[in-house]
Amino acid sequence: MKFKELMKKKKLIVGIILAVVVVAIIFSFPKSKPVDVAQEVKNVKTEKITTGTISARVEYAGNLKPAKEVVVLPKAGGRVATVNVKVGDKVSVGQTLFTLDTTDYAAQLEQAQAGVSAASANLERTSDSGFTQQLLQAEQLVEKLQIQYNTVKDSYDKTQTLYSANAVSKKEYDDAKAQYDAITIDLKNAKDSLELLKSKSGPQATKAAAAALEQAQAGVSAVQNQINNATITSPIDGVVSEKAVEVGQIAGGQSGSVTVIDYSGLEAEVNVPDKMLTKIKEGLSVPVTINALPDAKIVGVIESISPNTSSKNNFYVVRVKVDNSNADIKAGMFAKISLPAEQKDDILMVPNETIKMENGVNYLYTVDNDEVKKIAVETGISNEKFTEVKGKVQDGLPVITEGQNLLSDGEKVNLV
Repeated sequence: MKFKELMKKKKLIVGIILAVVVVAIIFSFPKSKPVDVAQEVKNVKTEKITTGTISARVEYAGNLKPAKEVVVLPKAGGRVATVNVKVGDKVSVGQTLFTLDTTDYAAQLEQAQAGVSAASANLERTSDSGFTQQLLQAEQLVEKLQIQYNTVKDSYDKTQTLYSANAVSKKEYDDAKAQYDAITIDLKNAKDSLELLKSKSGPQATKAAAAALEQAQAGVSAVQNQINNATITSPIDGVVSEKAVEVGQIAGGQSGSVTVIDYSGLEAEVNVPDKMLTKIKEGLSVPVTINALPDAKIVGVIESISPNTSSKNNFYVVRVKVDNSNADIKAGMFAKISLPAEQKDDILMVPNETIKMENGVNYLYTVDNDEVKKIAVETGISNEKFTEVKGKVQDGLPVITEGQNLLSDGEKVNLV
């Protein structure tokens, strides 16, 4: 019994000693100090509020089409002999597109040329110097016989008067009358001969012969024009967009054609309301965005504004021309035309990214002694870069443009 009690006491004493040692060891370690956690200071960038002008714009959509598009048709009908182009070919003014058969025109041209030769010979005959001499002699003969006629007639008139008064014999009267009748016939024959010569020569005959020659030459020109028209050429520089003609086809009227478009200048038509007419004018440069070329910087020019509304709606048609000298843009591409809608001058404005909205209120963040200051503002007109601001702000006030996300009023920041 005593032995067991003694063992229990020893175990108790050992346990107490171990507990004291453990406690001593724990308290022998130095107490840990609290760790100070440094608050992160965000880097921000600023820009100053400026006074300037903001132009708001509105985009209108339209498809681009060639500024020039020509459907080339033959002037006369005929069978197609050759086709010299295909779709996509570049062509220049005067370049042959297709030709018609000219076989039937060869005989017509030969006949017309023969008519010119005959008319030319006739004109030469009427203008001949020998013929002119005959005409001069005939005129001189008429003048001579006219003088003789006047003398004989005077003598005959006197003899007739005397004969009536029984002052001369009948034989004298008969002789005077015979002379008068003879000279009258001679004068008439001379005059008839002169008129006949005049009808075959002289200015009128020469003029008629010249007119006949001119008409014959016109006949040659007409046939030659038909031959020339059988070669169908491009009236503009451009690209073949459509070919509706084949060798052997009978072309004429609306059948048989080649369409040529001018790619150097494209245009888009957009419909705008009447309120826009005071904001735009012909010659105004406007930005153009093309979906197929998102990175291209394209500028168009307003070429025309319709004077009245379209019959289909109450909008005005505005035609915008786009330079395409590099041929990067294709007809049919979808384009957006940016037109000025409103403009305000001498206003306070900030980059769009500086404005943050919280609970329906717009705020700007500025920096004062390295601390964030949040300022409520009202916004006005805006465009793709800037927005008008109103409130407790002024020109030159720096506002945070980068790093303003998740900032708090009064927070420390670092300007970079």
